[in-house]
Amino acid sequence: MAIRKKQPTRDIMDSYFEDLEIEFERWRETFLERPSWNLKAGTMEPLKDMKVTTTEVVATMDLPLTVESSLQVKPLDNETLEISAKMKRTVHFEEFGVTHHKGEFQRFHAHVRVPVPVKIDDMKIKFKKGLLEIHIPRKRGR
Repeated sequence: MAIRKKQPTRDIMDSYFEDLEIEFERWRETFLERPSWNLKAGTMEPLKDMKVTTTEVVATMDLPLTVESSLQVKPLDNETLEISAKMKRTVHFEEFGVTHHKGEFQRFHAHVRVPVPVKIDDMKIKFKKGLLEIHIPRKRGR
């Protein structure tokens, strides 16, 4: 029978926090740092920005090479929008200077979560020169 030495409390705490940090990094890589493309679907996620004011929420997206007639903005629920659009031409990784990946993209696709309560049915959409603006009025009250 082997005799186990008692570990100092400090070593136990250090080991606990190291394990916690490893789990957090795994979670962060899984959920936060993901590629902005899907090779199986041939889609890219556009650059996007969200601005919340006292009266409205403005979501802006960069959609270059978009076929305007194919642009779709659909509410999935009261706080999520799905945006998709077909590109005028196929784009390859090589055009971005990326040589360690192979693939091509024909569409833009994104989900946008609105952080405050809004009147999703009253949204207004503007698309001009590859820039999409979505204006959604905020709900009054809480």
